[in-house]
Amino acid sequence: MVDRTGDQQGSGATELDARLISICIPTCNRPALLEQAIASCLAQTYGEFEIVIGDDSTDDSAQQVVERCRLHSDRSIRYERNVPRLGQASNVNRLFARAHGARLVLLHDDDLLEADALSRLDACWQACPELTAAFGKQRVIADDGTPRPDASERLNRDYRRVPGRAGRLPVPALAGIDQMFPNNGYLVNTVDARRIAYRPAAEVGEACDFDFGLRLSVAATAICFVDEFVSVSRETALSISTHALPAMHAFAQLRESHVPAAAQAAREDALRRVAPRAASAYARAGEPAAAWRVLLSRHYPMRDRLRARFLYHVLLAARSTFALRAPHGN
Repeated sequence: MVDRTGDQQGSGATELDARLISICIPTCNRPALLEQAIASCLAQTYGEFEIVIGDDSTDDSAQQVVERCRLHSDRSIRYERNVPRLGQASNVNRLFARAHGARLVLLHDDDLLEADALSRLDACWQACPELTAAFGKQRVIADDGTPRPDASERLNRDYRRVPGRAGRLPVPALAGIDQMFPNNGYLVNTVDARRIAYRPAAEVGEACDFDFGLRLSVAATAICFVDEFVSVSRETALSISTHALPAMHAFAQLRESHVPAAAQAAREDALRRVAPRAASAYARAGEPAAAWRVLLSRHYPMRDRLRARFLYHVLLAARSTFALRAPHGN
């Protein structure tokens, strides 16, 4: 059963509107934050957009938020309650299918868009119509909305969103390999988003956002980075965007991805950055064989093998191995 409010039955078969941008918001039990996310959408300076909401909540609080927001705006807000709940990947894919715009933005319910986000990202298409996706920098705020400028600078620097990389990326795959591509707040062609799609947790663990960005970037015709703030990432206890990258899943996805020759060196660098955390994660997850493969691979940097962390990871892998072999009591 699916409860639809302000939504139309058709989705994938609907002809896409070339000027319309669909802002897709998956939500689950965070009505207060959802209301702020919607408000940031309604403040956009770009003229033609719709808001599409997929609700996995256990009650009707999100629907009440939507109804209040509709009272103060004539902007299209299409809401759908998922009963039973779809889960993150299926909820996002359902939103992609429901979008009426030829391009869409994915926005987590705890994050925000800057007022000129759509205008800045749309400008990339005006300069480069063949784009697959565009993204910008993220501003970090605390749970209560307090700006965190130092965290903002660190986040964008660590993800290589720096002035020297502004504009159309020479190799689109680098956006995913280097983790430049954000978990949300990007603008992407709707057809491409539907084709790449989110994969379920059974396949990619909790790295579904990273997996989508990596596969999209590898398959992209062109990707543009805007050296401006376009979205706001909120640090909450339940925030999807502030979780540490699930290293073992990211390592596997990077290793198995088929990247162009121009991006292979970057992938090797990325694997070396992730390998120490991946080895630890595999050991803690009770997968010692995978942990040993990473520890003994060329991707675990030789310089790191002289550090105490390497010995600690070896200890974790050994403990995991013995725990697996130990007889279990009745």
